[in-house]
Amino acid sequence: MKKHDFFDFLDEKKIAEKIIDFNHNNITSVRFLIPSIHCSSCVFVLESLSKFHKNILESTVDFSNKQICITFNNVELKLSHLARLLDKMGYSPSINFESIEKRGTNTFDRKLIGKLAISFFCFGNIMLLAIPGYVGAYQDTWFLENRNFFRYLMLFLSLPVVIFSFSDHVKYAVLGLKKHVLNIDVPISIGLLVLFLWSCYEIFFDLGSGYFDSISSFSLFLLVSRMFQIYTHNSILSFDKNYKSFYPVLITKIHDNEKEEKILLSSLKKGDTILIRNEEIIPADSILMKGDAVLDNSFITGESYLINKKIGDRIYAGSKQKGEAIFLKVIKNVDHSYLSLLWNKNKFNHHKKLFYLNSISTRFSQYFTPTILMISIITGTYWYFNNDITKIFQTTFSVLIITCPCALVLSTPLIFGNIIRFFSKKSFYIKDIFTMERISAIKTLIFDKTGTITDPNKEKIFFIGKIKYEEKKIVASLLKNSSHPLSQRILSELSIKDFYSVKNFKEIIGQGLEGIIKNMPVKIGSKKYLGIETTINDKNQTTVFISINKRFIGYFLFRNYYRKGIKKIFQNLKGYKIIILSGDQNELEKKYLKSILPKSGKVLFNQNPEDKLNYVKKLQKKGEKIMMFGDGINDCAALNQSEVGVAVSENPTSFFPSCDAFMQSDCLNKIFLFLKISKISSKLVIVNFMISLFYNIVGIFFAVTGNLKPIIAAILMPLSSFSVIFFSIVSTWLISRRFIF
Repeated sequence: MKKHDFFDFLDEKKIAEKIIDFNHNNITSVRFLIPSIHCSSCVFVLESLSKFHKNILESTVDFSNKQICITFNNVELKLSHLARLLDKMGYSPSINFESIEKRGTNTFDRKLIGKLAISFFCFGNIMLLAIPGYVGAYQDTWFLENRNFFRYLMLFLSLPVVIFSFSDHVKYAVLGLKKHVLNIDVPISIGLLVLFLWSCYEIFFDLGSGYFDSISSFSLFLLVSRMFQIYTHNSILSFDKNYKSFYPVLITKIHDNEKEEKILLSSLKKGDTILIRNEEIIPADSILMKGDAVLDNSFITGESYLINKKIGDRIYAGSKQKGEAIFLKVIKNVDHSYLSLLWNKNKFNHHKKLFYLNSISTRFSQYFTPTILMISIITGTYWYFNNDITKIFQTTFSVLIITCPCALVLSTPLIFGNIIRFFSKKSFYIKDIFTMERISAIKTLIFDKTGTITDPNKEKIFFIGKIKYEEKKIVASLLKNSSHPLSQRILSELSIKDFYSVKNFKEIIGQGLEGIIKNMPVKIGSKKYLGIETTINDKNQTTVFISINKRFIGYFLFRNYYRKGIKKIFQNLKGYKIIILSGDQNELEKKYLKSILPKSGKVLFNQNPEDKLNYVKKLQKKGEKIMMFGDGINDCAALNQSEVGVAVSENPTSFFPSCDAFMQSDCLNKIFLFLKISKISSKLVIVNFMISLFYNIVGIFFAVTGNLKPIIAAILMPLSSFSVIFFSIVSTWLISRRFIF
């Protein structure tokens, strides 16, 4: 079979269904296993696919699992064409029975292992052939007469080493330059190429034995460092799995007797029937069994239009229900890694993109490569004026090669990754290391009130008015479709087990919900939403009004209970600017909250979701960095706009891809601790940078003085990575012990 035709089988429907995560109209989302992903340059290239091809809408790389998720236009671009495009770029997707049936399983790069074995063989023999030159044996007549045999043999053995190293680095160097990025592959490529050419020049004109020993040793240790980096990401830095391992995402499973049960997402199996309410994410590919599905696929496609599905239609994991509760039958086992891709999807707001571009590692890398290039040029110039031609090339390109930033690449993820793991053990789940870095820069904290700093489990609910059992059943049938904390609290209080079907369900976030039950319009929400006029003064109370068949029947009155130790929580946060935004109108509660906040704190009531969003934007225009805590439903717009949006929930039955972190409500009293550790971890990252810089400076010193021997490079390059890893593990372990994690 021709290489051109190799991927044609992907266009067969049965095969495509097994590897496609989402497909609707002209939008398809697919994941490929790419064994050749091995460094940050690979991630940069693959996440820039949309710039290379107009029909690729988005690409996201999961480095630790060596996977890429691509969203593309399936009308203009076939699945087989996409696979060929990746193959031409040197990132051939691994597609076989095992990769289809066991998606998410790591496959180690056999090609890289092969390169390492060949490089080690060539390095060992080149070093053996170079020994006579080290000990001065070329002064012996026999060695002098046979010197060309040794030199050309070293040249021959160096060819595979140079080809492996140069081809790897020059590809990423060229791609980076096309995007106006001066990455570390540029100086490494220049160093390897010119050092090899100069060595060939010396041999061809019988000027010396060249620097094949240095080339082979440098290339070998670059490969070792790359292998080490891959191992570190796959084993030590698997912090992205914490979300899947510890986050208790609860799903409502429906048994044959129609009894509801909350189960962990990990317990969901093919064939199970589940209940999905308004604003909840579908956790697995399913078939619609009952209800009207109105789906928002913006988490997958980025497009916000709603899609209607009918009974028997297939619904993909990651879709969000925007309407009445629906019943689904699961047709595929839950693929955790796909939900994690949704969770980690790189769709930052503009201000988050700016933060990403100004992160510690990004700011440092902008200056690192130009600085190294400048040092190498100055070094070469110095030896040129000292009339030592051989030293010019040896020192100039030794500088370029010895400063490979393998340790620098590991610095940030090692510290922040370990802290993310520690936080997850305390039920605080963070998306990625960039979120961790943003947390360390936070100065302003915003809290929602209801369900965030209040405890819904301790709230007392009173119904003011008269309500019959039949009316309770109607109210419960409507509330069942909403995942809002107040709706779920009232539903629990009513204790209704049998429900009516609901038509034309609609929920307006922050105002209320409505639907048609038994041919009667039913509305639940604020007085304004119901459009009723009453003498009831709810200014100092939390109330939910009810109307059935356009008749006001009464309202639920809530007595709020704040979470235990709320006053101490705010006292511990006195170094931060604290703001409470709430949709309530209760003036008595407003006065109480003001009394327990620091003097700089603010309390703003009667805020709808749009008001909260606008307030966050207003503060950001003043240059404030905001971390907001909310329930993840009413506050999703404001949470997404904030530098760090944290969804807080009692028992998470929803998935919050629009947020940056998730916290179980019983951990709210640890906020100060989390913030303090985040600041410390940011300082540790800088220390890690200093450690790796120290080794680079030592290597540069040996290089510019012409004393960089292969044995010195062999010690310095791995030692820098080991030192960074050792410091990261020990320092983060000490933090965990200090704060009793």
